[in-house]
Amino acid sequence: MDKLCLVIDNYFTLPDVISSIRKKDIGVVGTTRMRKGWPPAAPQKTNVNDFNFNDYRYLVDDQGTLVAQWMDNGILLLVSTLHKPGKYALANRRKPHVTIKNSKHVSDVWESNPRTLINIPLLIQHYNQWMGGVDLTDQCISYYLPNL
Repeated sequence: MDKLCLVIDNYFTLPDVISSIRKKDIGVVGTTRMRKGWPPAAPQKTNVNDFNFNDYRYLVDDQGTLVAQWMDNGILLLVSTLHKPGKYALANRRKPHVTIKNSKHVSDVWESNPRTLINIPLLIQHYNQWMGGVDLTDQCISYYLPNL
């Protein structure tokens, strides 16, 4: 990516914020949550039972923002002004802990293997790669903040 990118979490991923950042020619990638009127149209009101593991659904809004849902151990909702739909990357994924929600796909995908290669959306790979630095920064800052 040749563009400066801001990775943000769901507190900041609002249409006005994304629009303001886009006007400064900075890309945005981040998680979001459903709010009234956001995200637009298709991904709203999705039932977890309508998804299979690694399902990827998306739409591009009238501003050109990719709004995507991806099923991992739960539904993850993301936005990006940098990514195009349909791009995938091979990821070496560790077998997750089995829960009620993921028990079927864990046994189907991983069988008895501790790791397996899975094609995941490039947006997800980049978010995981880039967000790690934010999580590390949050962790470091937490050591210096007083407990109130």
